[in-house]
Amino acid sequence: MLTELESAINSIIDVFHNYSLEKGNYHALYRDDLKKLLETECPRYMKKKDADTWFKELDINSDGAVNFEEFLILVIKVGVATHHDIHQE
Repeated sequence: MLTELESAINSIIDVFHNYSLEKGNYHALYRDDLKKLLETECPRYMKKKDADTWFKELDINSDGAVNFEEFLILVIKVGVATHHDIHQE
């Protein structure tokens, strides 16, 4: 049986693959994939930063795609912002 954290990590991986596999690549989210992911999974944070801005910020190696490691930066930033928001309510 998985722990709560292990389940959460698996969920993050599943979300990444739900969008990366649209073009058949386990390892890359392209600009339109990331936009769709953000609009569907993080609509609250799209109000603060648009998809193009997120893409430029996340594509650290400038290869035209966001790999899983780069995607984790989004997860961290949204997680920190969500944690902050929870404590403001």
